[in-house]
Amino acid sequence: MGSPAYDRAWGTFVRSVTVAHRLVNRVGRGRLEIRLPRGGREVWITVRGRTSGLMRRVPLLSVADSDAWIIAGSNGGQEKMPGWVYNVRADPEGMIEVGRRLWPVRFMEVHGAEWDRCYALLAVPWPMYRSYQRHANREIPVFRCVPRLDTTVQ
Repeated sequence: MGSPAYDRAWGTFVRSVTVAHRLVNRVGRGRLEIRLPRGGREVWITVRGRTSGLMRRVPLLSVADSDAWIIAGSNGGQEKMPGWVYNVRADPEGMIEVGRRLWPVRFMEVHGAEWDRCYALLAVPWPMYRSYQRHANREIPVFRCVPRLDTTVQ
């Protein structure tokens, strides 16, 4: 069901929000964070670029799930997969930053019933996720960000 008009409009919005999040994070020196009602939070993931080898830092919506954080490569429901997904699939080791706390994590892609469960968790604080799957014309990848060290996500 993907459409070029939807991708152009929503893509512009998603890019604008990402720029704004980066600006707020830089100006606030990481002290300001976005929390949504019903448990959603902005997190920052840092992953190695699969081609460049450079570390890339990306803001995403997330929800906590026991010992992990759940993120999705929704790209606002656009047909185009976000670049960070390819990077995580190439090298599943990275970092997650929640507020001012930073953890080394392993990004574990989920499928089947676990995908359904995790995606439903993301739709609680951000109901737009329900429409993203219809618009994307692709399966939206979902990842559990599991701490690599003997730490717990708080």
